[in-house]
Amino acid sequence: MIGTLLLAANFRAIGLTVAAVVMLAFLALFLRNVASAKAELGSEIELAANKKPYLTDEELEGPKLDKSLSFALVVLGICSLSLPIYWLAEPGRQEGAVAAYLLSFQSRGEDLYVEGAQCVNCHGAGGVGGGKDYVLQDADGQFVANAVWKAPALNDVMHRYSEEEVTFVLDYGRPDSPMAAWGTPGGGPLTTQQVQSVIEYLKTLQIPTLDPIEIAGAADSEAAEAAADQVADEIRAEVDRSLEADEFSSEGEAVFNLGLFSGFRNGSLACARCHTSGWSLGAGIVPDVLDEGVAGCGGGNPSGIGFNLCNGSTIERFSDDAWKQPDGSWYPLGGRSEMVDGVETKYLLSSDGDKVYLNDKGAPITDRTDDDDAPVPYLILENGDLADCEYVSQLWDPEKGDPYAFAAGEVVEFGLVDGVEKYIDPEEQTLRDLSDDALELSDGRLADQCTVVEMPERASQAHYDFIYAGSNAGAGYGNGGQGSGRMPGFGASLPPDLIQAVVDYERGL
Repeated sequence: MIGTLLLAANFRAIGLTVAAVVMLAFLALFLRNVASAKAELGSEIELAANKKPYLTDEELEGPKLDKSLSFALVVLGICSLSLPIYWLAEPGRQEGAVAAYLLSFQSRGEDLYVEGAQCVNCHGAGGVGGGKDYVLQDADGQFVANAVWKAPALNDVMHRYSEEEVTFVLDYGRPDSPMAAWGTPGGGPLTTQQVQSVIEYLKTLQIPTLDPIEIAGAADSEAAEAAADQVADEIRAEVDRSLEADEFSSEGEAVFNLGLFSGFRNGSLACARCHTSGWSLGAGIVPDVLDEGVAGCGGGNPSGIGFNLCNGSTIERFSDDAWKQPDGSWYPLGGRSEMVDGVETKYLLSSDGDKVYLNDKGAPITDRTDDDDAPVPYLILENGDLADCEYVSQLWDPEKGDPYAFAAGEVVEFGLVDGVEKYIDPEEQTLRDLSDDALELSDGRLADQCTVVEMPERASQAHYDFIYAGSNAGAGYGNGGQGSGRMPGFGASLPPDLIQAVVDYERGL
């Protein structure tokens, strides 16, 4: 921004210099002509002896005219070359004007943050977080305890929320918290422009992002990546500290409650701040006074505005649909991929580290092909392992013994013969007993002659994506969920492995 302003200022100086040169040249020429001019003599007056005759017509129309025209040509050349350069700089001047206005908005926003709205009293100087005196009352309005509300750090708020979402919070406040409505749409004292000025100031406070896309697009991507690594190291150090102090029993629980005991960023990265009633009142209140403790059950007053994660519906909303890597870490967002026959193909890694490729629908596929030369998908077993089976029945009812089709496509008799499950081999047309490696699938189908590929633990990619990106107002998420737009995205604030640790923790609540 400073460079843009300097560039704009330099080009403005060029324009003023060109104008000054032209004016000085005109003034010099005028003064020279006045100084060298002589009074015109009439033809009837004789020239005095001590007077010098003026230039002859030949000299006026020759050397004198050449000098004057040359001088004019030089000035014209300066104008001709300088003015186009000046015009080409117009976009830079416009950007400089925008930057100057932005600096003005940021300055006004800082004044509002510190003096006008006095956000600094709760969120701290520089947006590092602070506290607000709070009186905890029960459902009947009776006094329970005095506490200090953890006002979250705002120096990472633009990484977690969009500008529209931050505007909404400033306009309407937060329910069941000391955060009041400050914008006129919510009945507050700040105009729309003042709210925007506060947001522009908050943007200047933001710590380095962890978003790989933003880092790659930075002017100095190496410096941005180094700064991001430092921020990530600080977060991991806090998680390690809390585990060593036995504050939490798992990495996921520590990240979920990040800052409860230490005040790290005043809980701005803690899921529990919204998903646990009363969490923002601090470790001295939770769980000593509130029965919910730090279990993440959401709902309730104060500050339990997040979804209830303790009733099992999280797993229903986000079903297990993806595998981890063999070392327990999460796949990079979007999965791994490599070029196969000139086509970018995604793949998983088995527990042994072997690659299992995915088709264009994301399903793991075997090395075999069907009659249409399409790869045969693996069967996904209930524990997440993969099975490649020669024979697979359709859905069936063992008590009825109805005919079912196998993978080969022929209808065969499948049922009990003398108490033993048998089927007709569609290739040999002979009665065959189920082999020892026969599998009963979770949907009731039977499969025989199977090769099983052991896979790492399975979890929910949709759950991970939801925490990574957050929710948009009105946009559904998971199975049956409707986005309020208040769920922040932590992809630019938390390292991927810590996001996955939160997923594992929440799925175990």
